[in-house]
Amino acid sequence: MNVRAVVPCHVNAPDPALLAAVGAAVDGVLVVDDGLPAGEAARLAGIDVLRLGGNHGKGTAVARGAERAVAEGADAVLVFDGDGQHPAAAIPAFLAAARQAELVVGDRFGDLRGIPLARRAANVAAATAMTVVVRRRVRDTQCGMRLLRARALHELPPPPGGFEAETVHLKRCLRAGVPVVWVPIPAIYEGEPSSFRPLRDGARIARALARRG
Repeated sequence: MNVRAVVPCHVNAPDPALLAAVGAAVDGVLVVDDGLPAGEAARLAGIDVLRLGGNHGKGTAVARGAERAVAEGADAVLVFDGDGQHPAAAIPAFLAAARQAELVVGDRFGDLRGIPLARRAANVAAATAMTVVVRRRVRDTQCGMRLLRARALHELPPPPGGFEAETVHLKRCLRAGVPVVWVPIPAIYEGEPSSFRPLRDGARIARALARRG
């Protein structure tokens, strides 16, 4: 399996040490610049970067990055946030899970205390709603660390949009019978700035869950 990591970023450029750790576990890393400030974008010199020319939303950044990765020969795409909230040490577990599953999602629900209260409430509500919608026990619906391959990458590719795109994609895959598994990862929040806005983005996620089809 040729696995390409797609790392969307909007507020800050990823730490070079983080990119090196991710790159050591997969076959290539593509950073998607979703409207980084000029000073942050300049820090990506020498790194494979897809620049979107403005802020188009995380879903769009992932979708565009996945399209390019597939066009360049990737069999699977590992989506990995560039803000340090995902552990590179968990990548081997994702690769192992992908031997059977076509969509692998990080599960931070092992210890919700590590997630800020507003985010924690939104995550629990989204998982509960998704469980009702798809009639299957669903774990973490909003974790951005995911591995996509086969149908989850080609027949049901990640859609454009904002943070709600992750919910839309997961719902489509579950309803289509795509094999999905969750891999436990720690919740890492160390004051890094986030583009997620609980009220605005939470409302979009709720609409995505309630939308029929």
